[in-house]
Amino acid sequence: MAHTELKFGSGRQAWPFSRGLVTESLVNAGVDAAEAAAAARRVEQQLRQMKRKAVTPEAVHDLMAQVAEDYLGLDVAGRVRAQTPMFIDILVSGKKDSMPFSRGVLARALEDAGLAPREAYAAASDVDTRLRQSGVRSLTGNEVDDLTEQVLAERFGEHMRLTYRYLRLNQGRLGVVSGNLNMPLPFSKGVLVQSLLAAGAAPDVARKVARVTQRDLRGQDDRVVRRAQIREKVEDLLRDEVGPDVSARYRLLRVIRHPPRPLVILLGGVSGTGKSVLAAEIAYRLGIARVVGTDSIREVMRGMISPALLPTLHASTFNAWESLLPPGQLRPEHPDTPLLMAGFREQVQQVSVGLEAVVRRSVKEGTSVLLEGVHLVPGYIRPEDISQALLVPLLVTIRSEDEHRRHFESRDDETGALRAKSRYLRYFREIRVMQDELEELAAREDVPVLDGLTLDDSAEQAVDMILRGVLAALTPEERAEMLGEDADELTLNAQDAEAQDTDAMNAEALE
Repeated sequence: MAHTELKFGSGRQAWPFSRGLVTESLVNAGVDAAEAAAAARRVEQQLRQMKRKAVTPEAVHDLMAQVAEDYLGLDVAGRVRAQTPMFIDILVSGKKDSMPFSRGVLARALEDAGLAPREAYAAASDVDTRLRQSGVRSLTGNEVDDLTEQVLAERFGEHMRLTYRYLRLNQGRLGVVSGNLNMPLPFSKGVLVQSLLAAGAAPDVARKVARVTQRDLRGQDDRVVRRAQIREKVEDLLRDEVGPDVSARYRLLRVIRHPPRPLVILLGGVSGTGKSVLAAEIAYRLGIARVVGTDSIREVMRGMISPALLPTLHASTFNAWESLLPPGQLRPEHPDTPLLMAGFREQVQQVSVGLEAVVRRSVKEGTSVLLEGVHLVPGYIRPEDISQALLVPLLVTIRSEDEHRRHFESRDDETGALRAKSRYLRYFREIRVMQDELEELAAREDVPVLDGLTLDDSAEQAVDMILRGVLAALTPEERAEMLGEDADELTLNAQDAEAQDTDAMNAEALE
């Protein structure tokens, strides 16, 4: 005799009774599989004896708990009553409405995160089981995600947890994580192109390498990749496209973009040498977000300190000497060098207080910074004074007096005479003397000097000098960690290439 079909629910909201769901619910309550199957048969038998075509899920839950109490004991019955059985939906609330929790949907999301199908379904089932054992009937999507992250961390480790979090927050975009497994950041093809251009790759090569890198990484199962994977991929492509020198230089430049200690670049030079424009270009090429001009620091200090208290602070560096003249003494048309430099040094010492504060703040925040301005005199801030940072000083000069004058004229036009050339040209002799003195000081302090080339050439030269300065400042441990086992050979090859480039530029300048 055929059994009448049992159904959960009533009317149109009814679906076939499943003894398997009852069995799984009992297993979730800690019942042995064989005992759970036997208890599920008893539940079904009692339901059929009631001769009802449909029964509510809550009624089945109550009956299941009663059977567990009769045959398996009070302890098991308590766990059965406390849980949410498999035949009752757990509702997940979203922004607009609620949907039943689905192991299948979660498993597919975990496959997108890089898990194999079997692993993804097992993890999704674990989440489902924990929810049901806790007795929850409804929760938010964020609560489901939090539990999923916990399960992933326990089963597969922190990298998989962060991968899943990144993908749900960034709608499946490719993510990049550092070796310390911080929260991943979105992969940026534009940032990679910027790095490749700084390494000396031609624009079309840089775009091609970035495009191929993105395509190949997206083809992997893992949607979050480590920076080291990107570096290795890019280096291989660069070696194939343009040779080993650019590939090596790219690896070295990555040290600057992700240094073991904050990078502090000091770009000094007298007025009219193009420091501000050059600083912006260097910062762009090296990915440094913070650029601070010493003129801005001086202006803040002027607002706090009266001219009567520090008159040299309220002058320009090239005429600060006038504040040192004794009362009643006639002002000479041009000062001698000792008087000129005395006024200059006094203002530099005053502004250095603010400069050192900016550097300390950057070190504390772990943020690289590029400082530019006339007050960055070689030797005033030394590496040993800020051992927690990688310090690289540079000096910008313009050899040709005519070219230097043209800089003031073009700046006058660009700013609408806000920085009138007449004022600077009136003190042009003093500015040139200051540059000569700074060059001598740079030679004594072994500070690299940038000649006034075109913007691109100057930026290229500066990046090379910064690269050498960073390499010199790295400890052996930092160098091995950042550059790998072949660090010494790589460094030597890169520096040889840089030396050849510098020699070529100097030869062009002499011609």
